[in-house]
Amino acid sequence: MLDLPRIKAVLGKAAYLDMDFPIFGSCCHTHLLHPPLAEETLAAWEELMQISLPADYRSYLTALGNGGAGPAYGISPFLCPLEEVLLEPTVLSDQSEAEFDRLSRQWYDYANEDVYELYKAYCLHTEEGTRLPFQAWDNQHWEECDRTLRAPLFQYGQLFLANQGCSHDVFLLLNGSHRGMCNYSNEEYDYSYPFWYEKAAHRQAITWPQYRGTLLSFESYLMRYVHQAEEVCASLSPEKKEQFHRERLEVLEFYEAIQEKNWDGVCSMLAVLSPPALSTKSRRFYLYYEEMLESRLSGRPEPSRFYQEMRRSHRYNDPESCYIQGVDQSSCDEVCPSFEAFLQSFSPPEDPL
Repeated sequence: MLDLPRIKAVLGKAAYLDMDFPIFGSCCHTHLLHPPLAEETLAAWEELMQISLPADYRSYLTALGNGGAGPAYGISPFLCPLEEVLLEPTVLSDQSEAEFDRLSRQWYDYANEDVYELYKAYCLHTEEGTRLPFQAWDNQHWEECDRTLRAPLFQYGQLFLANQGCSHDVFLLLNGSHRGMCNYSNEEYDYSYPFWYEKAAHRQAITWPQYRGTLLSFESYLMRYVHQAEEVCASLSPEKKEQFHRERLEVLEFYEAIQEKNWDGVCSMLAVLSPPALSTKSRRFYLYYEEMLESRLSGRPEPSRFYQEMRRSHRYNDPESCYIQGVDQSSCDEVCPSFEAFLQSFSPPEDPL
């Protein structure tokens, strides 16, 4: 069972105190949750689909937030999906061990096959007048694998939760012996053991007992991130705390000048700020106004100088745009906070830290 008060307290503290986002992917969601999903909305979906969501995930959606803060890039909002694959029995289950092992072997073979050799064999056994061109044959071959292998292994009974980076996704099992467990999935790699990222002289298709050992409960999946966020806040040095406190005051003063259209004040602040020294969170805030300021204040040197220096000091987790919902159009957009929520996180939370 999720410790909701503790999670809320830790994330509220992290959203305010953490401004450099050392946890991988946290620069997308900035430890902020979306508004919770209405209980009646979720109940209506469950009745329509005849699916009951696992209790911990349900609590996350209705008591914490409908997506946002979570491991890596964050947890995706629940959009009441109507896909029929969610109703299918998952093969990631003790009751389907033999079926899982069979599909695992076939996916392993598919991932390691030489498609050109297969096409040659097809041509040898097919009369010339009835042969498909390579591209048509390859498409047909993929459609068959998609239907008989990919869908059962990667989709049946599995609800998408989050992207962990590149093509590494996390799904929640909706049925079977391990209902409510999180499944780390990556379609780009073969179902081999040891896994693709581990060194091994010889590989073989993974078995269900081996794969079962990789599953995590939703609580464990979420709380691992919550512990990390807590550690980040606890490990801030006095110097970092002082820097972040100063930056928060500067951001709020800058925002006030923007609202008042005090353009001289805006330029005065930009003139003394040093982009390379700013935290990632502050940089994101100022990037939000880049286009507007360089257009409105095109005759002033301060915005141009400031944003040129910002680009020259680009960091690996510095967004090219600003990862604000509706502004950045990357794959992170759905877990990003609104600008209003992001701005609010520069002010002290209502509950004392």
